[in-house]
Order: sequence, then structure tokens, then C-alpha cells
Amino acid sequence: MDLKDTVIGNNVYSSRLLLPFTHGVNAHALEFAVLLARSRHATLVPVSLIYVPPTARGARLEHIQQSKDFQTLVQTKAIKHNVTIEAQEVCTGNVIESIQRTMQELNCSGIILFVCDGDGVLLSTNEVKHVLTLVPGQHHVIRLQRNTPRLSLSPFKRIARLLPGHRKEQVLSGTSFS
Repeated sequence: MDLKDTVIGNNVYSSRLLLPFTHGVNAHALEFAVLLARSRHATLVPVSLIYVPPTARGARLEHIQQSKDFQTLVQTKAIKHNVTIEAQEVCTGNVIESIQRTMQELNCSGIILFVCDGDGVLLSTNEVKHVLTLVPGQHHVIRLQRNTPRLSLSPFKRIARLLPGHRKEQVLSGTSFS
């Protein structure tokens, strides 16, 4: 039995959570994943899956750079929250197969997936769907809320208070958004 395993009754639970990534670094999602791992006293396994088509000579530079950015940000957040990570980087022609193989090889108990407004986050929407249907194991699907920018007049109100002889009506009627 590995030191990362937890024994509860006669059952052994692996305390590794897989966090797959193919594109689109999202700091909010990574923070959430690290905090989830911490709350479960688990090791987080961030795996960068760099897609390399079978006919290509190698991976595209931008995919490699995104992978490095992803791993660096996960490591920074893990250090901040005192979470153990086991970073992996895999060049693959089949992302779903590589996720399944990594889950098995590292004995991960679950996989963390993110969606926002029906779209995949860290993985494409199609990849999230395939993981949910084809990769066995516990799936932690986290729905993120989109940050919708709202028009706020509060900065204008604060500026108006600094002006000599301000009047609220002057600032609101004098503000044009055209």
C-alpha cells in the first residue's frame, strides 16, 4: 500500500485527484482544484496533455507553452495552499486514452473536470463529454460561473465626490456612454 492511500474500514482509498489539461489556463479553476485536493487531503495530479497528431513531427510550440504555464500556475497555487502535487506532461495522439491510462497508472481515485455555461474549461467541451462517458472512476464536475462585466457608475460617483461643488445629478446626466 502506498503512503498516499487511506484505509477506512477494510477499504483502501487512493488520495490522488487527476486534473487534466489540454488548453485554456484558468486561474479560478486551478485555485478551486487545489482547494478541493486540500479539503480531501489528496495529492493533486495536474496532467498536461499535449496533442500531437500522428502525422506531425512534434508538438506545436504554443501547446507546449500553455502546458508550462498551466504547470507553473498549479505549482504556485499548490505551494500557497500547502498541497502536494505530482505534475505530469504527456504528448499524445489520443487525449482520452491518455487520461484513462494516467488514471490507472497513478491509481487516481477521481478526476476533476470544469465547465462554464456548458463549455469545457481546461479541456474542450468534447473532451469533457468523452471523459464523462468513457473514463471510469469518480468524476468531480465543477460548474464555474462566468464573470459577466456589468456597467457600474460607482467609479464615476467616487470621482464626482472629489470635484469641488459636486452634485450627483450633474455627474449622472453628464456621463455619456456613446
